[in-house]
Amino acid sequence: MTKDSFVYLLKIYKPINTRKLNIKDFKLRFKKAPVISLEDIVQFYKVFENKVKKSTVKWRVHALVEKGIIQRIGRGKYRLGKHKEFEPYISEDNTKLYQELKLEFPFLDICIWSTQWIGQWMLHVPGTFETIIEVEKDSEENVFYFVSELRSNVFIHPEREIINRYAKSNEPIIIIKNLVTGSPLQINNDVQIPTIEKIIVNLIVNKELFSTYQGRDLDSILTNAFEYNTINEDKLFRYAQRRKKGVEVERLIHRIKNR
Repeated sequence: MTKDSFVYLLKIYKPINTRKLNIKDFKLRFKKAPVISLEDIVQFYKVFENKVKKSTVKWRVHALVEKGIIQRIGRGKYRLGKHKEFEPYISEDNTKLYQELKLEFPFLDICIWSTQWIGQWMLHVPGTFETIIEVEKDSEENVFYFVSELRSNVFIHPEREIINRYAKSNEPIIIIKNLVTGSPLQINNDVQIPTIEKIIVNLIVNKELFSTYQGRDLDSILTNAFEYNTINEDKLFRYAQRRKKGVEVERLIHRIKNR
């Protein structure tokens, strides 16, 4: 079944009888489960209807998601709770900067984000934040020169020592770096930004650049990110593997979630 035909069927099917969802028992059964698989849900409903079809259970899963009883965290993986979309506030300055970049480089894949978005999850909030602009490989230099004409405090592939030494403390810091192919991205108010999965992996992998966000602060960021947002772990680990850090990222996420 194609995605379009599935959506069409959703429109014409009658709503599922809420009583058949057994929501109270469902919550009780899975209240301590960090991950709920589709097979777990199938077995749950078989307690009430021994011959229930898997296709029927899939419709019930869809209804549970729509009602905010469960949220998808991966392919065939769920957890209790309503889906919480990552929708950070994009400043007017960064919105304008992104628009200027797209006007100058209309065919270039670009994303922009601010480390200020993760400050809310930290134990010790930094006094300054950086705007990160990621662009396709081999275009960084052209973008750097263009942005430098518009703003000051612009750095390309900088080491943290360079930023600490030369950045003006009273002005926003802008960092230009390479956009890894296959990066998970999303559109927010017509601005392309990284998904929360990409930001998490970047913080873990780019330890030197994001040295401010390591140690206990990284633990706090990850703990709060998973608590207050719906995170697709399959997407997160796929991107970590593209960064050749799959094992390291998976081990850290597992430790944070099972403390």
